[in-house]
Amino acid sequence: MATPRMPPAWVIGMTNLPFGLVAGFCVTALPFLLTKIGVSVDQVATISATVMSPSFWAFLVTPLVDVGLTRRTWAVLTALLSACSLGMAVWELSPDHLVLFAGLLLLAELAIVLYGSALTGWQACFLPDTLRGKVSGWNNAANLGGGAFGAMIFLEMAEAIPLRTAGLVFACLCFLPVFLLPFMPAPGKPGFEIQRVFTQTWRKVWESCRRRECLVGFALFLSPASCAAAINLFSGLGKDFQTQPQRVIWVTGAGCAITSALGSVLGGFLADRVHRGRLYLCAGIAASVCGLCMAFAAHTATTFTLGVLAYNASAGACYAAFSALGFQLVGKDNPVASTLLGLFAAMINGAIVYMTWFDGVGYRFFGATGLLCVDAGMSLLAAIPLFWLVRFALQPARPAFATQGKQLSIGESTMPSV
Repeated sequence: MATPRMPPAWVIGMTNLPFGLVAGFCVTALPFLLTKIGVSVDQVATISATVMSPSFWAFLVTPLVDVGLTRRTWAVLTALLSACSLGMAVWELSPDHLVLFAGLLLLAELAIVLYGSALTGWQACFLPDTLRGKVSGWNNAANLGGGAFGAMIFLEMAEAIPLRTAGLVFACLCFLPVFLLPFMPAPGKPGFEIQRVFTQTWRKVWESCRRRECLVGFALFLSPASCAAAINLFSGLGKDFQTQPQRVIWVTGAGCAITSALGSVLGGFLADRVHRGRLYLCAGIAASVCGLCMAFAAHTATTFTLGVLAYNASAGACYAAFSALGFQLVGKDNPVASTLLGLFAAMINGAIVYMTWFDGVGYRFFGATGLLCVDAGMSLLAAIPLFWLVRFALQPARPAFATQGKQLSIGESTMPSV
């Protein structure tokens, strides 16, 4: 059987850019647009939470992309639906159409989450283990870095041209990376009938989840050890660190886009050479150390700048290690790869949500120092037992430099059977 032609890792990773652009819009541009038209902060919080909610419940419908059509077809359709919904939402933005605006953005976010599941499930089936780390790094560079840059581009366009025109242009940009999909190896046909999407697929998912390695993965991803939740709150800490608003915008925008992308690529490079479970935990510890340094150093603009950038670089490495470990746990030619990877994503997104809440409690009682200490303390406390669990229950994948001339077949898994 001929080996499919493999494009460079960065090309494969950049296919995740639509996910980053849509998510970046919902996280960064959405609050700005709503407050600009006079929506109160509490309403903004409600709308933002509603729009982003598919990040942890969409796995319930993710089996759709494992049946019927190929994953490439699902990726194209969901990316198109997401881009169109986003463009229509911006077109309808006004104080009188907030429900319609939020509903369209909710549809855009749901569609792009399904796009991510279809894409990574497809990648899991053709990537050799020696490329899973690199591709994971570029996937997260496109997600984190691309999302931050995309939000800045949209906001700049919204200041220079009519908002509706900016929305249509940005929607086209969100769909444009889909034209990279034909360069990836063709996906196989699904093994399940679409009529039994929620029976056959979930039965297979249950069988996969019972494996020891997957149970360890759930423990890692549900824990606060490496979710790096503070990245969602740094833009609100400028005053606590005596930092001018313009500097906060650039640090949490372009600065974090660059450092998180660099951290993702570095984390992906390391994920092909070291134990991925340990790398995931070590990256989380690095983020915790950055947070503690910020907490106990002088609260100045310099501390804010260096601390936020270093924390985001560590977060990029965390998420790259998460993606690479997810590919490893799914294994070779898994017919429910998209559903299982969507379930892993739901776990870590759930951890980010509850840790963001705990960080907020820390801020309520002890300010910025309390927020950073809660974030770091819970991460470090969780990492200690998890290191022991990873050491004895999760076998490493064979690193790239240790293959000793043996070529891994496409999608070959180095996981031990249970």
